Amino acid sequence: MIMEPVVAGSFYSSNARKLRQEIEDFLQAVELPEKYSNCLGIISPHAGYIYSGQCAAHGFKALQQKAFEIAIIVAPCHRFAGFEFSVGSFQGYRTPLGIADTAEDQIEILLQKEGFDFIPQAYRSENSLEVQIPFLQVIKPEVKILPVLIGNQGKKNSQQLAQTLAELIRKNRERYVLIASSDLSHYHAGGAAREMDLKLADLVQSGNAEEISRLIDERNIEACGFGAILTLLELARILDYKKIENLNYTHSGEISHDHSAVVGYLSTVVY
Repeated sequence: MIMEPVVAGSFYSSNARKLRQEIEDFLQAVELPEKYSNCLGIISPHAGYIYSGQCAAHGFKALQQKAFEIAIIVAPCHRFAGFEFSVGSFQGYRTPLGIADTAEDQIEILLQKEGFDFIPQAYRSENSLEVQIPFLQVIKPEVKILPVLIGNQGKKNSQQLAQTLAELIRKNRERYVLIASSDLSHYHAGGAAREMDLKLADLVQSGNAEEISRLIDERNIEACGFGAILTLLELARILDYKKIENLNYTHSGEISHDHSAVVGYLSTVVY
């Protein structure tokens, strides 16, 4: 079964030529030092490309330096609840750029684990995972996708997911990257959003998952995919990746020029 795109033509172009050119232009505009060939993964936004594409390009430019084969995409489920983890048991994901194959053998391993199921309804209108795939198809055309949606986000579930993924990739970590899909604060005025988001960004860069979890619970910071962020930070702790670098921050008001109610976007690399 192939997962058909649900946000092509809205979050990103449905025209293959235009889409590829847009992503290549985003990547071309980013300059990074050559020091991420051993990266573990990135935090990447998941809004429409017009708003978050340039921010996302920073993380994918870092991933481009690594010779990985499998991209684990951990993303929140916005519109379907009542489950722990859903592993996308598809043969591939179709985008305007073609079909990105899934790592079917790895999917089967995860589906044997407690709390891991395949829930088709969770993917039917979900953008958070899909929007990462065209970027991957441009930087690594032969990449295989390991898609995981988190239903119930929280510290405990992120720890469980990180431990499970660590067991999966520990012996061959050079084959894998993890993409933690998340936007930051939603619908605050630009100044307030920036202050809140940069507080979260500082905590991410220091690897302080405990404080992120506490402030999320207290609603002092926001991230719709905070479970994915916590998973990446916990996986870094388990596998002893000590370097975390924020590459770019912006919010939707910087593009729309409407700062009354914005959404924040962060690009971060762990290596």
